[in-house]
This record gives sequence, structure tokens and C-alpha cells, in this order.
Amino acid sequence: MELGLSSDCGKVRDINEDSYLQLDNSKYKIFAVADGMGGHNAGELASSIAIDVLKDYNFDLENMSISLTEAIQFINKKILNKARSNVKYEGMGTTLTTAILVDDQLYIGHVGDSRIYLLRDGEFKQLTEDHSLVNQLVKAKEITSNEARNHPQSHILLQALGTEERIDIDIIEMQMESNDLILLCTDGLNSVLKDDIIKKVLLDNQSLQEKADRLIQMANKAGGQDNITVNLFTR
Repeated sequence: MELGLSSDCGKVRDINEDSYLQLDNSKYKIFAVADGMGGHNAGELASSIAIDVLKDYNFDLENMSISLTEAIQFINKKILNKARSNVKYEGMGTTLTTAILVDDQLYIGHVGDSRIYLLRDGEFKQLTEDHSLVNQLVKAKEITSNEARNHPQSHILLQALGTEERIDIDIIEMQMESNDLILLCTDGLNSVLKDDIIKKVLLDNQSLQEKADRLIQMANKAGGQDNITVNLFTR
């Protein structure tokens, strides 16, 4: 297995509210990105809560999809309770996109607009669906995908952890094949770099760490308007 990981504040934000995870133990491998939101550093706290829970969670490998759902629900409640404990944390929340690899089986849990992509045999595909207003508009054919990139309401999420008691969690199960490359990223990457540009970098003959670093550099060169996290792995 090869890994690559890079995270950056970007060119506009004062702090990096993204959090991330690469963890390998004897039972499974887990990867995640979380994009926090909220004032007074609350977004940074919300995303770090999500990652800290994932690090220590006792997953049931026999029922991983159910266990992953329960873990994300627990994270949601924990962030909600933290927000209610202090007025300065009011309104905080986070996206969470995570992938757990058990042997060759991949389990994906997703809430928000961070993304997971798969590069397989030269085909680059987004596996997750953005829980955002602009994605809903694209699906309804009210705007195009190109218009969505610079839409004035592109920041509006329909779902995030810590904002509502009830959340709908997307769970995806798939079998990984040899040479599959998985990219997890926060929207600081895909909001400024088109999929074909990201794909071209991933196809280059470099290490995954070099690719992660290069994608961060390119996102910053394109404006760096948000925090950027790139989390890469192959089986």
C-alpha cells in the first residue's frame, strides 16, 4: 500500500479547519477528511472531534456498514452537544468523508461536500455525491456543472455533522482492485481544479506523496480560496 497526504490553509483563510486521518491497524485501514465550519475556531474543533472519534471507535467488522453509520451518528451527537455547551461554538459543524478498507472491501461513509474519487484503469470517477444546494440545482438541470463551480451559493450545504439531530448518511460498499487509487479531498481542491486536471496529476509517474503535494500547490496557484486537504491511497 502506498499513501500520500497533504493539507494546507490556502491563500485566503487564517487557519486550517480541515482535519484528516490515515490509520492502519491489524484489522483495517481507515482514511478520512473533514472540513469544519463555524466561527471562533469552532470549525477546527468540529472537524477534529470527527477525526478523534474515528481514531478510537470500536468498529464491528462483521457489520461494517451498520457500524460505520453508528459511528457517524455518534460523531453528529457529540458535535451537537459540544456546540450546545458553549455559545462560541454555536453553529459549528463539519463535513465527513471516510473510507475503511477491510482486506479488499471498501466501506465509505459520507456527509457533506468533501469527496472521494476512484482512479481505476485510467477512468476517474467521483464516488460520493455532494450534499449541497448547487449539486441539487445541477441534478434538477437548473444550472450546469460549470456554473456550479462559481455559483454564489456554492458554500451552502444541505447536510453537515453537528447542525441537525437527524442526518442522512451515504454508505457505499465496493471491492477494491489491485492498482485502484483512491482520493479523498475537501472542496478546497475540487472547487478550483476540474476533474480532468486532477486526473492528469494522478496519472503522472510520481509517488502519491508527490502527487498530493502537487495538487495542493496547484489549488493554491488557482487562488487557494479555501483550506485544502488531499488524502491518497492505493491498495
